[in-house]
Parts: sequence; C-alpha cells; structure tokens
Amino acid sequence: MRIRYAVAGKPIHHTLSPLLMSLVSSHLRNQGVDLQIAEMHLLESTDLNGPMAWAWVSKSPTNVEISNRLYGDLSNPKSLTKLLEIADEVVSMNVQPGSELTPFGESFVKGPSESRKTVRGDTESWISITSPLKHMLSTRSGVHQIDSSLENGSVNQLRWNGSHWYCAGTDGRGLVAVATHFGFDFSKQGIESPLLCMHGGGGAARSSAVAWAQNNGKIWSSGGRRALGNRGPWAGHLIEGDAVVDHVGKRLLIDFDLNPGEPLSTPSVSADLHLVSSYHSGSVEQLVAQTDTGTSLDGRWLLAAQHLCAWADLFAPSVIEELPGLGQTMTWLNQLESALRAD
Repeated sequence: MRIRYAVAGKPIHHTLSPLLMSLVSSHLRNQGVDLQIAEMHLLESTDLNGPMAWAWVSKSPTNVEISNRLYGDLSNPKSLTKLLEIADEVVSMNVQPGSELTPFGESFVKGPSESRKTVRGDTESWISITSPLKHMLSTRSGVHQIDSSLENGSVNQLRWNGSHWYCAGTDGRGLVAVATHFGFDFSKQGIESPLLCMHGGGGAARSSAVAWAQNNGKIWSSGGRRALGNRGPWAGHLIEGDAVVDHVGKRLLIDFDLNPGEPLSTPSVSADLHLVSSYHSGSVEQLVAQTDTGTSLDGRWLLAAQHLCAWADLFAPSVIEELPGLGQTMTWLNQLESALRAD
C-alpha cells in the first residue's frame, strides 16, 4: 500500500505528527505489513479546499508548504528520506520503555466500538488536520464518517482512497487511552467514576467529551472561549461545580483553549493527572513530571495516543493487533527527536 501523508491547519510549524507516522509505519513494516510512505507534506491552510485538493492531485498551488526546524521541508525528497531512515534506525534499536512511561504497564489502543468497513485503494492520501479545520466538515460534505465526528464538529483525520473520502475524530479516544494508560479505571461508577475536568468547547474538547461519556466517565466543564454546551451526547454525564467537591474518582484536568505550539506552565489546580493539550517541537525536559498539583503530562502523550487511534479507526484497522503500545511509541518519539537534533 502506497501512502501520501500530510498535516493541515494553521499553525502547523510545530507538528510532530510526521515523526509518529514515520515510526509507526516503520514498526508495521517490520511486522510484515506492506506499507510505503511515498510523500509527506505540511500544508498550512485556514480552509480544507487546498488540503483536500492535494489528496486528489500530486500538487496543488493553493497550498502553502512550510518547513519544520527539526526535520526540514518534507516535500523535499531528501528531507523525507532522512526522516524515514532515522525512524527505521530508532525502531530497529528496540529500546524498551522505562517504568516512568509505563507506570501501570504497557497499554494498547483498542478498536472502535462499532467498526465500519471501508474500501482500500492501492494509493491513498491521509491527512491529519488541526485547528482551525476540525469543524469545517458537515454531514452534507460528502465524506463518510466512521464515528460521530461530523455531527460533533470534531474531525481530525481524513482518508482519501482514490474514490471516496472517510473521516474520524480521534482526539477523544486518544484522551481516554492516555487516562487508561495512567491508571484510570472506567469500570467504576457514580462518584468513583473517572472525572474529566475540562476547559474549552472546540473540536478536540467535544471529541473528548463524547469519548469520556461513552466510557461512562463524568465531566465537569469550566467554560472556555467556546461553550461545550449541554445538548450533546455527553449531556447525561455532566456534573455541576458543587458536585466536583464530593467526587472521589480520579480526575484528569485539561485546558483545550491553549494556543497550539506554545510552552506551558504547571496549573495551580490539583488533579490526579494534568494532561497538556498542546506541545512545541523544542526539546522537552520531562514527558512525565511529578508536581505539587499532581502528575503532569507533556502534550506529546495526547498526540501519540490519538495518532495510534487514527491507525486503528481509520487509516488501517486491519493492523490494529500489530500497532505498538503507547509507552513504546513515546519512547521511540523521544529517541527520534533526540536523534534529529543531534544530526
């Protein structure tokens, strides 16, 4: 299978998604999966017309391609080859994740609750989309959704198989995967159920509210630039602020209103897990940090988890059993970033 891959949105100069695509595809090839990454592009855009046109043709003049200081301009074959080769080297080293990245053991993403069959093409175009593009598709867009991402305005992955468009929203499933990896037990009920304390109401926030509710967790929304609202599929799982005090289940705190690509400070609010919703492509001191307010996770965790879910849900569901674990993926990502900086 030949894959053309792109990341689209604005800003995207900081994105590490190409590194994850390189690592996961390298691992899958080692597992015997027929997979070739033929192209990679960063498509800076404030609408979906240009990125979707890129999927149809080899080049589109409406797209602005940009360079990343870590891996360069991936539209240049030399930069792409270099990234793929270093990713192959990192995966072949087979360094296992340390206990700080797997405090409750390794975890693997699960398939969606309802799997929908799609047609596979010999050459496909896959696009990871970010702000401000996630809400721009609707049920009238002619795109086949494999979940409820169109109704919820939370599409973050697109797939063109040569004749049909498919989409998914994996931010929420990624959030639940990270919580599970760090010991959140979604089998608990009532005041012992996991509590999502979230700020914001955009595409990633709505995706997360849907997934958290589907796993029977509780949600406290503290507002934001855009209101989450109480009419979505998460409505029955919302709790008011005064009920948060009596809730004894593990708490995950996340602010979805942070600007993409900006370094962040530790919050003053206590929670079992503080997951940063953003990240920057500069060096990071700790992927997991213990602070006075709880365990703080770098935004790479959410990025890696939703990327693995994109493979499981949309890109290649048939290889879900071969996908690497979340701790392993984070170990490789950290190694690949270090190798690229040292090169």
